[in-house]
Amino acid sequence: MKNFQDVLDVRAWADAGVIIEGFAPPEDGFIWQMGRWGEITFDFDETGRSRTGMADLMVELDVFKRPPGLPGQNVFIYLNGVRTGSFFVTHRRILIMNFPVSLLRARSNVLTIDTPDSASPKQFGSEDGRVLGAAVFAVYFRREA
Repeated sequence: MKNFQDVLDVRAWADAGVIIEGFAPPEDGFIWQMGRWGEITFDFDETGRSRTGMADLMVELDVFKRPPGLPGQNVFIYLNGVRTGSFFVTHRRILIMNFPVSLLRARSNVLTIDTPDSASPKQFGSEDGRVLGAAVFAVYFRREA
């Protein structure tokens, strides 16, 4: 993440200096959150501008699901420790959360994804023993006009 114009899919995170914790290695255009928590740490170039007003955080994701036992998952999003959104996700979508621009810092912003319903495909008969939460495709910001 560099500024309000950048849309970074997971394939560009390494080049942008994004640090991830609690995620598996990237797959084909997305990255699985492993277990209940995943953190994405990034710098933000535009914090020197006006720190007033509102912005939108947009996270494109899906979740591990196996209906009927696991039709979707609860997803809680935190930006620098402040909960910005709570969702029940059943399909790939873009979550949009409005927040004060003053919440962003120039260095070491932390986006936390909490999926308390994370589960293992092994519970549903698969060989995959990983515990999976969200599959994240992209993260981006938009300043309100």
